[in-house]
Amino acid sequence: MFKSLGAFISGLFASEPKELIVKISKENQSGLYKTLELAKKVEEEKKKQAILAEKRAKIEAEKKAKLEAKQAAEKAKMEAKKAAEKAKLEAKKATEEAKAAQKKKK
Repeated sequence: MFKSLGAFISGLFASEPKELIVKISKENQSGLYKTLELAKKVEEEKKKQAILAEKRAKIEAEKKAKLEAKQAAEKAKMEAKKAAEKAKLEAKKATEEAKAAQKKKK
């Protein structure tokens, strides 16, 4: 019993075989390389997303500017139309007043 217990305890504290250490080291290096590669891809994707967001913001600003210009043009057109109608009414009123004045003279 003491022999098997001694073998068990010595097995616990025995150093790992060199082949296993080399294999673990290579896998750790491979994992580190994959992690670095993935981090690089993530950074590239962040840059792409930032560029796309900037483009979307620019397009949205252009759409907003076009809409505001269109609304301003429509407003100006309506104001011009109202001013023309007002001028027409004033001209008609002046004409009627002139006719009324001529009738009074007669």
